[in-house]
Amino acid sequence: MKNLLITAFALISILTAGPAAAITIRNSCTFPVAGSLRYKDTKVMFAQFRLIPGQKVHLGTGISDTKLILRTIADNGLDTAAKITTTTLDSPDCYIELKHTKEGLEVSVE
Repeated sequence: MKNLLITAFALISILTAGPAAAITIRNSCTFPVAGSLRYKDTKVMFAQFRLIPGQKVHLGTGISDTKLILRTIADNGLDTAAKITTTTLDSPDCYIELKHTKEGLEVSVE
């Protein structure tokens, strides 16, 4: 009986578990992009990354619902200073695509 209860509890736990929140970032640019994630309330650094063209990374798996700040910069060795892009993320469960435009780096959040 005890084994049946443990098995039933384990099965119920697996079936009711939802997907963990995670931030997925994909670099669609033709150059590397560097960036960081910070908690919005405390400005504490959560993660740093550097993505080569076409690379995708998952960050923040399992973090609670909190607002984050994403800061990105083109890392292509330009002689002039590159513009830093700042984006506020309302949920840690999102897909972000980094694209290159005439105005600079564009962040698309879904």
